[in-house]
Amino acid sequence: MPSVTLKDVDQHKFVKAFASFLKKTGKLRVPEWVDLVKTSKAKELAPYDPDWYYVRCAAVVRHIYIRSPVGVGSLTKIFGSRKRNGTKPSHFCRYSFYFH
Repeated sequence: MPSVTLKDVDQHKFVKAFASFLKKTGKLRVPEWVDLVKTSKAKELAPYDPDWYYVRCAAVVRHIYIRSPVGVGSLTKIFGSRKRNGTKPSHFCRYSFYFH
């Protein structure tokens, strides 16, 4: 029987399934401020999805598995986005790394 690794599985299905696993098992402690915080200085509002913390944790786990020696700085680059500055040109902003 051929073995299946995380690289063989669709990333969207894995992140969705692992996020639901984290939520169902309750092994991940979610902070109280999770519904109020922005994820980057480029964002205007907090995420709309109430389970965004589980999804982000699952995406980080997948990324660490795929690219093993990963630090916090590289994760802020991976999950960063562009900041819209109105009529001025947009610029890339890193993801916030102050989540504990």
